[in-house]
Amino acid sequence: MLLKNAKTILGFNDYLFVFAGVLINTHTVMAIYYTGAFFKVKFTDYLVTWFGEFLCILILWLVIRQLYLQLLKKFKGIQHIKKRLLIIPTFLIPYFFICFWYIKLIQPFFRLDHPDFTDPNVAVQILTGAVIFFIDMGFYEALHLFVELKNTKIEEEIRKKESVTSQLLNLKNQISPHFLFNSLNTLVHLIDVDKEKSKEFVHKLASIYKTTLEISDQNLISLKDELRYINDYTDLLQERFGENVNFKIEINDCEKEKKLIPLSLQLAVENAVKHNIITTKHPLKINILTQNGYLVIKNNLQKKHSNGIQYGLGLKNIRKRYELLSNERVIIESGKVDFILKLPLLSE
Repeated sequence: MLLKNAKTILGFNDYLFVFAGVLINTHTVMAIYYTGAFFKVKFTDYLVTWFGEFLCILILWLVIRQLYLQLLKKFKGIQHIKKRLLIIPTFLIPYFFICFWYIKLIQPFFRLDHPDFTDPNVAVQILTGAVIFFIDMGFYEALHLFVELKNTKIEEEIRKKESVTSQLLNLKNQISPHFLFNSLNTLVHLIDVDKEKSKEFVHKLASIYKTTLEISDQNLISLKDELRYINDYTDLLQERFGENVNFKIEINDCEKEKKLIPLSLQLAVENAVKHNIITTKHPLKINILTQNGYLVIKNNLQKKHSNGIQYGLGLKNIRKRYELLSNERVIIESGKVDFILKLPLLSE
């Protein structure tokens, strides 16, 4: 069947295009070949000639369409457009054959002897048909390319989304072992100091880890929930460092429903603890506040000497996750006295 559904090849169902195209082409050639005859010739007589042109154009369309579908099967897609444009003109060979066959053998049966019917010149018919042929093929190519570009864009978005999802998953997976490693170091230190407190620490650690697992599948979390989580975390830090670590939290209530990256505040605090000297003489002061649409984490700067360990993984994690989920950027300001990290607060 010549008019079978070709959506899988073309990218669209062209039934309506075929129907409309054949009718438009038939009316076009009738208007060119028999100018003004529609108003002068008896309608039934005009319709007979019109039907002959309609049959010829329908046959041409279906044959050329089938050749084009075969061409697309072999050279489909945007990358093969040049090859198709070079091959399409060769379709004029069957076009000329069908046209000559129709004009010489079939058209006389549909042409009526009427003074207002002027026999169209063969050359005019061939050239007019050739122009219409290229216009029709241009429409087919344009529609196919439009669908291909649309599908390519959709596929690109899907691949991008899958890539983002994969990257987010990898970044989230970095958090749990990193957090657990640092917490176990804290526990080892505490066991030597106070066994009872170490037991309490384990219970708090278990609670925190449970919360970590619960929010690990979320891309964003409310600041209110993040603060509830960070309170437990700061309790654990103060178990270890006592008064040598001071926290000051000043959050506007109107900002608490805004969103941020899960565990980003914990990673920011952990970064401050990890990279700064904490002693009785040099206590670490961490201020957490909201300011101009940002969650600001500020600490006094008293850097540890480098011991060959790679620093900044937590901050890189935060920055990368923000880049994947929003257009907002994490701001880092490191001076001689203070280190400031600003996390964008998102509406959604």
